[in-house]
Amino acid sequence: MALLDAWTRDETRAWLARSLDKLRDWKTAQRALCESMGWTVLPSTANYFCARPETPCVPRAAALRAAGVQLRDTASFGLPGHVRLGVLPPASQAALGEAWRALR
Repeated sequence: MALLDAWTRDETRAWLARSLDKLRDWKTAQRALCESMGWTVLPSTANYFCARPETPCVPRAAALRAAGVQLRDTASFGLPGHVRLGVLPPASQAALGEAWRALR
């Protein structure tokens, strides 16, 4: 009951609207980052998206993990050569960009 009550409150709905706006902004920035690295980004309306790096990610996976970056391979989704990225805050996006560029 408490949870249902909370979701109907104006302050909860306002918080959710602000959160969704922030998530959209982060997603726009993250997609732009991936495109700036030469990745092909697939359309998505979810809080994640798939992209194809300009060079294969598999050989770089260990080095990326060592830098704190984890990308999910999407071959099981029928998208070999692509990765799945959750939409993350700016600091995490910067870590992805720095780690990827360090491997070039």
